[in-house]
Amino acid sequence: MAILAKGIPRWVVLSVALVVFVLVPPEMLTHGPDICLWKHLFRLAACPACGSTRALAAFFHGRLWDALAFNRNVIVTAPCLLGLLGWDTLLLLRRILCCVKIR
Repeated sequence: MAILAKGIPRWVVLSVALVVFVLVPPEMLTHGPDICLWKHLFRLAACPACGSTRALAAFFHGRLWDALAFNRNVIVTAPCLLGLLGWDTLLLLRRILCCVKIR
């Protein structure tokens, strides 16, 4: 199971991200400051990841066409996010079940 730099299990970070994407509508994310590092560093009109946060929020609100309009990479990123979360959950359950069987 993957552990992030600060010792936080990846499944915790992915779960929090998923909850945020489900609860926060993409319209709320459009009013924040533009903090895209690549866009400002290289003076790009938009980087390949621009709109990904709004796209994921729209995707998890069931608005696929809006998600695709924000960033087409959502077709890959959303299933990957769910897949990683499912994999980590499966590993966690296996670890819990193994510990229960030993006792």
